[in-house]
Amino acid sequence: MERKYFGTDGIRGPAGVGMLAPDRVAALGRAAGAFVADMGGARRVLVGRDTRESGPWIARLLADGFRGAGVAVSDGGILTTPAIQWLAREERFDLAVVVSASHNPAADNGIKFFGGDGRKLPDESELRIEELIDADDGVVVPPRGNLLKDDGAAHRYVDGMRRRLPNLDLTGKTIVLDCAHGAATEIGPELLRRFGAEVVVRHASPDGRNINENAGVFAVKAMAPDVAARKACLGIALDGDADRVLLLDEQGVERDGDAILGVLARDLHARNGLAGARLITTVMSNFGLKHFLRAVGIAVEVTPVGDRYVAQRMATTGTVLGGEQSGHIIFREGDVWSGDGLYAALRILDVIMRRRLPLSALLEGFETFPQILENVHAKVRIPSEEIPGLQAAIEKAQALLGDDGRVFIRWSGTEALLRVMVEGRDRPLVERLVADLVAAARAGLA
Repeated sequence: MERKYFGTDGIRGPAGVGMLAPDRVAALGRAAGAFVADMGGARRVLVGRDTRESGPWIARLLADGFRGAGVAVSDGGILTTPAIQWLAREERFDLAVVVSASHNPAADNGIKFFGGDGRKLPDESELRIEELIDADDGVVVPPRGNLLKDDGAAHRYVDGMRRRLPNLDLTGKTIVLDCAHGAATEIGPELLRRFGAEVVVRHASPDGRNINENAGVFAVKAMAPDVAARKACLGIALDGDADRVLLLDEQGVERDGDAILGVLARDLHARNGLAGARLITTVMSNFGLKHFLRAVGIAVEVTPVGDRYVAQRMATTGTVLGGEQSGHIIFREGDVWSGDGLYAALRILDVIMRRRLPLSALLEGFETFPQILENVHAKVRIPSEEIPGLQAAIEKAQALLGDDGRVFIRWSGTEALLRVMVEGRDRPLVERLVADLVAAARAGLA
């Protein structure tokens, strides 16, 4: 059964519109409150948000719904999504709510629910909340549950992260941190300083309307002058809710999620900590990552795009590391799961310090393969395998690429566009094969 209101990453869209209109947010709050109350007993919910100007009223309406159902609410204020997940698990909340649109522009917002284990709610739970939304009669019940303003939540998260890496000492190291005017504005610098680092902070002046604006993961290379001037060992760029991270190495070279995964996987494997010698990533990861890891005996398995799918595959295979090229890095440490941009950056810093090598040296031999993507417009969407002549063209292209490249063809999820992507070590060959595949697709769709 398909969900009506929840997408792959909760509810997200323009604030004040659709499911994020005030009356719909209030209905969602009442439905989620009933969902938690049905668990029985004394129930507690944690609510946190990023820095968008719409965050406070959305969080307030949600809290009112929970309290009307007799559920106690802790308002953690501005917190990163990973901090909320960590607090939910460590402090035994029954549910955690994140009010954030992550990397989206400031005019958007979103609502995500996490269980007491800190992981996203399963589909069946979201479906049950949707049923309760549809059954909502619009009656506002006076609050019965307590409301606690929790000003210490961020500091407890920082303390917890410090305990996770007790041997990491960044004394004498300079780090440039871009907070994207988002939820990590205070948490990020405080966390790095707790490890002894000198922190050069960028884009940490949120005004409710500037989150992600030419900042963070959207402006990674803009950190390069600061990295050079301060002789920093690393530049760290986050997104609005700090679940994504991209880096600049000490030479000012941008390093994406593939590079981060490559360093972490090799380090874990060398210490016999990479279960099954396997990494899970998505179809969007560059083929260069597979080549980099194959050289040391690590297999790369791919899933559809989305950290939800990466986590699901990690769970079924027992894999301990996964993520996306975009900078979502997922760790599984026993029963503890985390997709935390700050923690991923700290883990990279831990490798740098233990190996006594800069990030550029740790990535020696990592080659980003040329990747070319073209869109083919179509009047009608038909399965790609049924497009006349296209499968033969794909097989010919893959044979020419061999083990050092791939062909990836899929329909856009929102438009009648067939996306044709070829990746390989030889750019002229990649360009020729893309042209051949686009021609075959256009002929077959004519």
